[in-house]
Amino acid sequence: MFQDITTGPGSLSYTSHTMEILIMLLVAFLLGLWLGYMLWHKYRQMYLDLQAENNRMHAKLTDLEKDFASLKYQHDELEKDNKAHRNKIRSLDADVAIWKGKYERLLAEMENGGGGHTANTLVGGAVTPDDLKKIEGIGPKIAELLNNAGIHSWAQLAKCPVEDLKKILQDAGPRYQMHDPTTWPKQAALAAAGKWDELKELQDYLDGGKPPA
Repeated sequence: MFQDITTGPGSLSYTSHTMEILIMLLVAFLLGLWLGYMLWHKYRQMYLDLQAENNRMHAKLTDLEKDFASLKYQHDELEKDNKAHRNKIRSLDADVAIWKGKYERLLAEMENGGGGHTANTLVGGAVTPDDLKKIEGIGPKIAELLNNAGIHSWAQLAKCPVEDLKKILQDAGPRYQMHDPTTWPKQAALAAAGKWDELKELQDYLDGGKPPA
């Protein structure tokens, strides 16, 4: 006649629905967990692959930088060797010109009995051997600068690169920078070789030691 108040009407149906909902939620949770794990595993693998590729590219870049540094060093060394060889060639050319001039002068003296023009008659006044002031464009002050730089003879001046002569003048100050030493080595080579006719002809052409404008 009386109904148990602890169960109530429809309580069995309510419990059944609750269990179904809990099971569905559990299944959804497990499914979401599984999908999350799969996505995490996939993107983690992609991240690891990208990181490995980045490491490989970094290592390759490091190797390329080392190769570049090595090639640059070799290039600089070759440039130094090339410059040294050019200076050596200029020095040898000057030596050849000097000895050739001496040889030709000796032949001329032998054929002419010592006649012909001399330095005194061609470049004005008595000539002291290796007097740098006989080079047109070089006065006492510049001759002193050259002596201080280790250049004391025509042969040494003939072998000296024009760039070095310009630097000597530049280091001496503005008053010397206006001078152009371009023809000095050639004049010195002619003087050292005793080619006074050619030296006189060249100096007649020059204007203060420089080619006329």
